[in-house]
Amino acid sequence: MWELMGNAWRGWLEFTSNGKLCALFLASLVFLWVYYKRAEQKNVLIYGAMMTGFCIVPATAAVLMVYQTKFYDYQWIWSMVPMTLVTAEAAVVLLAKCWPDFPGVGWKKGLPVALFLLGILGLSGGMGIGSGNSGQTWKPGADRESRIWAQETLALVKERFQGRDICLWAPREIMEYARETDSGICLLYGRNMWDPSLNAYSYDTFYQQEASLAVWMSSVPETGGTDGGSDCAQAVWDAGVNCILLPEQAAEETVACFEEVLGIRAEKIPGYYLLVM
Repeated sequence: MWELMGNAWRGWLEFTSNGKLCALFLASLVFLWVYYKRAEQKNVLIYGAMMTGFCIVPATAAVLMVYQTKFYDYQWIWSMVPMTLVTAEAAVVLLAKCWPDFPGVGWKKGLPVALFLLGILGLSGGMGIGSGNSGQTWKPGADRESRIWAQETLALVKERFQGRDICLWAPREIMEYARETDSGICLLYGRNMWDPSLNAYSYDTFYQQEASLAVWMSSVPETGGTDGGSDCAQAVWDAGVNCILLPEQAAEETVACFEEVLGIRAEKIPGYYLLVM
């Protein structure tokens, strides 16, 4: 039980750090309680306040997490809270108070309030780090450049295969856009390996060996991939992979291990070592 309560509290802290919409919703709740008589949907207000308390208090949040099963994270219990409805009602009540004769007289006071509400709504979301970001800094045009780089690299790979089917194991920057470039390319694992949010409605998980291969590939730029090269080569061969891209930072000893185990020669292409079985 203590573990569940700890998970609930950490989930609340993470949930509130991913944007300011939650703070806007709480402010809307307080505002509607102050102007309770003006609220049209009082049942929704009472229910929203009650469920919000249940989601914030670790003890009751833990009970809700047990109810929804361990498959779902903390953030999913907030689907029981009518956040959008309550926030919208608060905006309507405030606007009706400041601009009662819309769209007639009183627009000099009401219009600035309307623009203020739109500005607050625009600034409330996307202020934190989403789950798919993995804490990385986003740069303008980075996605487009990565996509073009992957397309150019995969074009070279497809030339070597001359129409044969491809089962690919490569660094993340290539795997992420491989199926977008060519839906016929088979991957050892997909984007849900590094973006857990894509597993939201799936019970399928990766085998430990696949996860270990993903970790090894991601560590090559830092370590040079000097350990476990032979084991990785054998593992991907057993998995049916017939195309491997190793980063150019990989140590020569590692590339030699792959060549020895697979019985082929690596070809140097821009940014990578290409091994075709």
